[in-house]
Amino acid sequence: MENQFIEINGNKIRYRGIKVKDRPFLIFLHGMAFNADTWNRLGTLVVLGKQGYSAYALDLPGFGKSSGKRLSRDKAAELLDAFVKELGIEKFILVGPSMGGGVALHYAINHQEKLDGLILIAPSGLNDPYILENLGNIKVPTLVFWGEKDNVFPVELSEKLTDSIKNVRFILCKNAGHPCYLYTPQLFHREIIKFVQELTDL
Repeated sequence: MENQFIEINGNKIRYRGIKVKDRPFLIFLHGMAFNADTWNRLGTLVVLGKQGYSAYALDLPGFGKSSGKRLSRDKAAELLDAFVKELGIEKFILVGPSMGGGVALHYAINHQEKLDGLILIAPSGLNDPYILENLGNIKVPTLVFWGEKDNVFPVELSEKLTDSIKNVRFILCKNAGHPCYLYTPQLFHREIIKFVQELTDL
């Protein structure tokens, strides 16, 4: 799976993945300590490709092999919007862990008409007044993963999502830390596939 690059707002953005068809299409962000390669090493992109789903993972500016300075959540969300426009992706499922989850929340609040679904993994930003004020406006189907032993964002924070977002499903990853998908990859992949299948059946 080769690296691909696209220039957006003067930044060289690296992404990698599998294009099978226009929908369902998943786009993966990453956490502070990770990048697009994380999803490749975990096998997520290949697993989804074998299901017939398109999936791209990108490095946000200042991470991995992308150039530029690190962006605030709102600026990163706007870069993501420019990314999907440039690649001609009209509707997609957005996956955001931790830092990337905060970006995904910003994106969902402002561009949810472009989302088929939202997958959050112990997202940052749940102390951000803007995000908290607008969580109830997120109407797209949402899947939330959280590690039972997350010592970065305690699992109790998940209630802010499950209490505010109407169409939400919560998955607790047993004995898992903050990047829970690394601890429970089979569960993670199984639940994502189930979620996408349900969306395509609607």
